[in-house]
Amino acid sequence: ANTDQDARADLRVKGFWTHSRNAFFDTRVFYPHAPSYVSRSLPSLYKRFESDKKREYGERIHEVEHGSFTPLVFSSCGGMGSEATVVIRKLAGALAAKRNDTYSSVVAWMRCRLAFSLARSSIRCVRGSRSIRRRNLDLAPVDLVRAESRFVTV
Repeated sequence: ANTDQDARADLRVKGFWTHSRNAFFDTRVFYPHAPSYVSRSLPSLYKRFESDKKREYGERIHEVEHGSFTPLVFSSCGGMGSEATVVIRKLAGALAAKRNDTYSSVVAWMRCRLAFSLARSSIRCVRGSRSIRRRNLDLAPVDLVRAESRFVTV
């Protein structure tokens, strides 16, 4: 178990599974076509990563935070583990009831949004961000780089 003082899950939701009890979620996204995963089946990868997350956070969250823990495991190709599927179903049911919409349309919308978000972040990891960010430049690192590179200023 991860017993570091700074160890925390990615998300905390109060009242998700039971009334007035915190539910903690931690995500993992993996690339299923990596050479190290070729010999394993996709369901076994999801199970492995879910159990890794539970081993890392489950006991601490149950004992210290007095909450429940659910690992959210996704593949970068759009698939999800069994526990993430249960979370998506519960969330879709609540959204469908709130919006007076059908469950099937809400769950299809959520899965589509999730698949596009995963694809977008995969592309961003490969290509980098296309946004132009204006930053205030601190000139101290430039002077350091100039000194370390031994440029001669004329």
